[in-house]
Amino acid sequence: MTDGAGCEWVLVTGPTAEPLSVAEAKLQARIRIDDEDALIDRYIKAARSTAEETLGRGLLTQTWKLTLPSFAESIWLPMAAPLQSVTSVKYYDTTGTLLTLSATVYTVDLVSRPGRLVRAPLQSWPSLQSDRLTGKVEITYVVGWTDKALIPERIVQGMRLYLGYLDSDREGLDELGELARTAADACWTDRVCWKPPACAA
Repeated sequence: MTDGAGCEWVLVTGPTAEPLSVAEAKLQARIRIDDEDALIDRYIKAARSTAEETLGRGLLTQTWKLTLPSFAESIWLPMAAPLQSVTSVKYYDTTGTLLTLSATVYTVDLVSRPGRLVRAPLQSWPSLQSDRLTGKVEITYVVGWTDKALIPERIVQGMRLYLGYLDSDREGLDELGELARTAADACWTDRVCWKPPACAA
């Protein structure tokens, strides 16, 4: 994904678990046979990814990478609500060599929404390769709750409703299915807006 100002972020490693089990999803959709378990599993993934896109936050442990055209005093991290940790900060120095920035140069704010990277007191950001147009700074970080039991119930309920929408409106023609989608959106109100760093150009 990109913001159009030289900032891009991409999913590096997706979650290894889902907020809903197949059994929970089948209960919501009132499906009693096992023949469609593979389909239900796809519904779960679609519901989770739609919730994440709508909310602007990763739900379960996953790794993202943000690339920037420059450093900034405060760097908000997309999808990082919650933010677990920052794995690495890399940059292209004046010679074009990709280096890993020492963690003493920055602090990690796990409390803000979304989480962010901030220059540490009495520290300076390193100089960057001047003629590199994009991707001068690369930040890899881990987001999401560590256990599905920690995800707010309102978010999970929205997933249940969205899953019901997918099952009831398989052809995209059912007005009742659209009502279920609207109900799911109503559950996903705790949205996190990401802002590009002030110095990004």
